[in-house]
Amino acid sequence: MSKIIQKIILLIFMLLGVPNQINASTRGDVKIVEASENIRYLSQKIAKEYLYLYYNPKKINLKNKLSENMKELEKNIYQININTQSDDSKDILSFLSYTNEEIKLLLEQEATKDISILILDYSETFIEASTSIQVLHQYDFSKEEKMLMHIKELEYLLERVTKYYIASIMNLNKISNTQQMQKTLKEIEDTLKIIKAYSYPKKIKTEQEKIIKSWKIHKDFLTISSELAVPNLLSLSIKNFKDNIKILELYHKKNQ
Repeated sequence: MSKIIQKIILLIFMLLGVPNQINASTRGDVKIVEASENIRYLSQKIAKEYLYLYYNPKKINLKNKLSENMKELEKNIYQININTQSDDSKDILSFLSYTNEEIKLLLEQEATKDISILILDYSETFIEASTSIQVLHQYDFSKEEKMLMHIKELEYLLERVTKYYIASIMNLNKISNTQQMQKTLKEIEDTLKIIKAYSYPKKIKTEQEKIIKSWKIHKDFLTISSELAVPNLLSLSIKNFKDNIKILELYHKKNQ
C-alpha cells in the first residue's frame, strides 16, 4: 500500500472519529444537564419537606422522604462527577458534596426554626451551583429537549413556590420569602405560556389542558391560603398537579 493511500485512509478515520467524539461529548453533557436539573428540583423538594417536618414533627414518613431524596441528590451529584471533565464543575461538585453532608447531619437533629432557615439557605446554594454547572455544559437543544426542560422547570418551580409559601406562613424571614414566592409565581406563569403554546397530539392535549386548569385553581388556592395556613391541603393539591405534568414529561422523553 502506498504512503499516499495510507495517509488518505488515516485521514478518513480521523474525520470519522471527530463526530464520534462530538457525539460522546454531547451525550455526557445531556446527562450532566439532566442531573443538574434534578439537583435544582431535589434541593427545593428537600427544603420544602423539611419545613413540612418542622410544621408536622410527628410525621415519621416525612423523615423517610427526606432520606430518600438525599440519596437521589447524591446519585445526581455522582452522575455529573463521572461525566464531566471540567475542573470548574468538579470544584463545584466538591462543594455540593460537602454541603450535602452538612445537611445530612442537620437532618439527624430535631427540627428547629434555626435549622429550617439554614436549610432554606442551602437550597439556594444548590440552585446557584447546579445552574453554574449547566452553563459549563450547554449544547444545542432539540425542540423536544427544550420542551422537556420547560416541563422540568415547571416541576422545580412548583416545589420552590411551595417552599416559600410554607416558609412565609411560618414567619421564617416572612417578607423576603413572600417576595420570592411572588417572583416564582410569575416564573410559573411564563413557563406555562410556553407549554400552552406547544402543539400536542389530541390525547396529550387533554393533559396539557388539565395542567392549565389545575394551575388556575392552585394559584388561587396559594393566594387565598397564604392567610389561612393550610400547607397540608396544599401538599395534596400539588401532588395532583404534578401527576399531570409527569405525563407531558414522559411524552417529550419518548420523542427526543
